[in-house]
Amino acid sequence: MAGKLVLALVAVLSAVVLNHVAKIISAAGMLKHVYNHVPGTCRFVPGVDQGSEDIELTSSGLAFISSGLVPPGFILDPVYLSFEQRILTFDFKKPTEGAKTVNIVPESVKEDFMPHGLSVYEDDSGEVRLFVVNNGKGDRVEIFRFDADSNSLHHVKSVKHPLLYSLNDVVATGPESFYATNDKYTTGLYSRMAETWLLLPWSNVVYCSGGEATIVVDGLLYANGINLSPEGKLVYVANPTAGGVTVYHRQNDNTLRFSHDIAAHTGVDNVFVDPTTGDLWLGAHPQGIHFSIHMGNASHPCGSQVLRIENPAGENPRITEMYSDDGRAGLWGSSVGCYHNKQLLIGTVNHRLMHCTVDVSL
Repeated sequence: MAGKLVLALVAVLSAVVLNHVAKIISAAGMLKHVYNHVPGTCRFVPGVDQGSEDIELTSSGLAFISSGLVPPGFILDPVYLSFEQRILTFDFKKPTEGAKTVNIVPESVKEDFMPHGLSVYEDDSGEVRLFVVNNGKGDRVEIFRFDADSNSLHHVKSVKHPLLYSLNDVVATGPESFYATNDKYTTGLYSRMAETWLLLPWSNVVYCSGGEATIVVDGLLYANGINLSPEGKLVYVANPTAGGVTVYHRQNDNTLRFSHDIAAHTGVDNVFVDPTTGDLWLGAHPQGIHFSIHMGNASHPCGSQVLRIENPAGENPRITEMYSDDGRAGLWGSSVGCYHNKQLLIGTVNHRLMHCTVDVSL
């Protein structure tokens, strides 16, 4: 009798372990093959080779780009010691002019500046504000006012709070209010690794306004990119470990109510929302294991992928792969796809920036 009980326990534990391993293999894309195709003519944007992790767009077609992000645990890696943390602009109306470095005022802000996720807020007067996740010494969200004439970002304020501790992305809801994602619960390098490999659902979404913050979504595997629908009634949260996007209804008090999941079956990163159609454009890591371990290098190039999701609010969203590269074309670790006027700008976590014409029918 005792022997049968032991065998039963071993069988149950084996099933649990095998199920966990299968989930890790699926989430990491270990068995996935990546094909190569482009939507049109693609070229690298000169002068951007230290990352373009997030891209956000103004109504005029000017894109802001965060560059120079150093992943946790790589801060002393010789490859990253030369990285310069910058905010760039790219004008979709003048794509051949490339990317330009934005002046940050005052310059002292740059002394502790590690830009990650971005969000643009424009008010009725035409003022443009840029919200920047800063993974410097103590995570916080920086709010800037943009002056187009001087191509400058003027610092308005830093928003710090105990609930903003492992920030990844931000989406503005007002001149000084926003949702933000904490991609991990722990902050130590090895505890974060354990949280990832054990698939612990400890990630969350926080709403901040008036100096106060509250957790509005909890229990996520990995809250990464976040964005709003054009009318501001839906919130989209990318979850690369779960391989999809979760859609929430935004309530009047800014709490979030679950609507549905969109399975993308890939490591989705940042979410760009087309302001005209409401379509989602996602940068993704098709083989996340290659990116996580090697961060992309000549001997271990990691792939890139951009997806377009039509009708994300409906019951039958349609997903189309717009760009795919197994790494041999030279674009490693895509994190965002920003679409505007038949053009696609593809950013990477810590590699190059690509501009493509979109010649296929949408």
